[in-house]
Amino acid sequence: MGASELSNQTPDPSPGQEARYIASLDLGTTTLRCFIYDTNAHVCGKAEEKVTLLYPAPDRVEMDPDELWEKLIKVINDAISNAGLNSGNIRCLGLSTQRATFITWDRRTGETFHNFITWKDIRADYLVKQWNACFTMKTIRFVGSILYKILRSKRYLAASVIQFMNIQVNMRLKWVLENCERVRKLAHEGHVMFGTIDTWLIYKLTEGKIHATDYSNASGTALYDPFIEDWNDFFLKLFDMPRSIFPELRNSVGDWGVCSPKFFGVPLPITAVVSDQGASLFGSCGFRQGDVKVTLGTGAFLDVNTGNKAHASVKGIYPVHGWKDNEGLIHMAEASSNDNGTVIEWGQQIGLYEKASETSDMASSVKGPSTVFFIPAFQGIQAPLNDARATGGFLGLNAGTTRAHMVRAMLESLAFRIYQMYSAMLNEADYELLSLRVDGGVAQNDFLMQTIATLTGKNLERPTSIDVSALGCAFLAGMGAGLWKTRAELIPLRQVEKVFYPQMNLQPQLLEQMKEWERALQRFTRWHTKSSLNIGKSKESSNPYRQAHNICHCGHQKYSSTSFKTSKCSVQSSSTVGVKNPEGYTDLSKTCETTCAGHHLGEGAACVCGADLGDMPDHKRCTSCSLHLANTSGYGYMGKKSNFLLAVIFLFISCALYWTLH
Repeated sequence: MGASELSNQTPDPSPGQEARYIASLDLGTTTLRCFIYDTNAHVCGKAEEKVTLLYPAPDRVEMDPDELWEKLIKVINDAISNAGLNSGNIRCLGLSTQRATFITWDRRTGETFHNFITWKDIRADYLVKQWNACFTMKTIRFVGSILYKILRSKRYLAASVIQFMNIQVNMRLKWVLENCERVRKLAHEGHVMFGTIDTWLIYKLTEGKIHATDYSNASGTALYDPFIEDWNDFFLKLFDMPRSIFPELRNSVGDWGVCSPKFFGVPLPITAVVSDQGASLFGSCGFRQGDVKVTLGTGAFLDVNTGNKAHASVKGIYPVHGWKDNEGLIHMAEASSNDNGTVIEWGQQIGLYEKASETSDMASSVKGPSTVFFIPAFQGIQAPLNDARATGGFLGLNAGTTRAHMVRAMLESLAFRIYQMYSAMLNEADYELLSLRVDGGVAQNDFLMQTIATLTGKNLERPTSIDVSALGCAFLAGMGAGLWKTRAELIPLRQVEKVFYPQMNLQPQLLEQMKEWERALQRFTRWHTKSSLNIGKSKESSNPYRQAHNICHCGHQKYSSTSFKTSKCSVQSSSTVGVKNPEGYTDLSKTCETTCAGHHLGEGAACVCGADLGDMPDHKRCTSCSLHLANTSGYGYMGKKSNFLLAVIFLFISCALYWTLH
């Protein structure tokens, strides 16, 4: 049962009341919330449901679309009810969603092919590594660096350092297309739709009438080019992804269709769709170039308004979009740290404290400079170090170390990570960084807020409500419905609960302490080996090719039944799996009798029969067992010729573009 809250000022729910209330849906990684705002940006009511994350395998993190859909309908209806209103009082609906979580479904029937594959999922890690190291990407980086030196275009600077990451959609979608034959086949026939969470929800709410996403959500996929503000056709072709599966791009504010009356009793207009981080910056009223917003939730996100220009970075700071309204498209530069709230939760789990609210006072009780350091790298270290092999832990413990020392070290480490990202952005920006505003659950920690303010030397503003993404979404939806006309009208509605002023007399000592922390950090970098990163992952075969690519002992592609929910296991196995064959899925009791499906080959790959493929002249078919193997264009053995050709084509096009423009 979800939690709910009723405002102290319940509005009159009479049927004749003018519809001037906004429903703002905020879908995060762990919670689904709906807020009802009035035109003064006051919360009249809200409802909340927990998002269930599924872990069908150690490297997979998913969400059930059917369960999510049921909770979405419930949470919106509950929020309206808790506000003392009826659906007829709601002027419009806005959606703010997590980015980079996606799904594919059948264009003809609306049937989903698999669960939502979330941004935390790392099933495509081997693809990320192969592509980052392949000849094609090295050539793209080289050509990008040459063109940047000639043209001084930031787009080519970004290309010169481009690296794929697990958090991005591109490799996970490629994994789906390579591992699900049905999706791949239907995609090339034009029968597949792809979408991030916002796209699928809009499709469902409008009963299939609209297949679209906004610019802010598209920019988080790494299949979109923020410099040309469109899907990146070069990479779509390189990854063999049909353009037809991708949604239409729309402004964040505008006509997003109407919810079917069967869901809420009335046809409710959808007037805004935006990513959670874009909504957060908008809710912080970060409308000026140089405005900085820090979201401290499960992870930490530092976003800077870069105005009408995309940011190019060599430190792992990514150019994304904040929103697009009637005043134009706002670009953001974003740096992130995967471990933030997870550190606080971990400390509670191991018994350092009973409640997270205790940590600020515990840290403040330690006098003098700290000699204990903590590295928050459960999932590696992100920008500006970008070391996926880093690990987390304490350094400097002694017999006198107390829980308070450890808690302080944990909180200081979170502040140091924010300052690392802030400093990297400060060094790369060609404009002044202005306001510093914070939101998210971890922002309630006063010790952490004060430490960030002192490190940056900036006043840090904490809002009255930490649900700034929902507020920003409501602002955008209200603009789409005509309740507000300009961004300037929204600034007086923003409420600040507390301002943390930098303690400049303590800044030198704190910066010296951070230098010691960075020295400790070096002890934790490049810790994990390739094998240690895979500890705990299921091993379904002694054959390395089958382990890496989830191949059945008969040679067929194997799928988790929770990942591809239409599948049924057709091979007796210790784990619940499905085996895809050309005719569909068979029963558990039957054995596999179909022809082996092909797969791409990685470095040093072996056929499922065990034969070494290194010396085989024709890698479309194994010469030992005649197993058909898929084309490996892009990497691996067959990739070199095709990669070279792609590189030549790319260089030719780039040079032609240069001479055309000049």
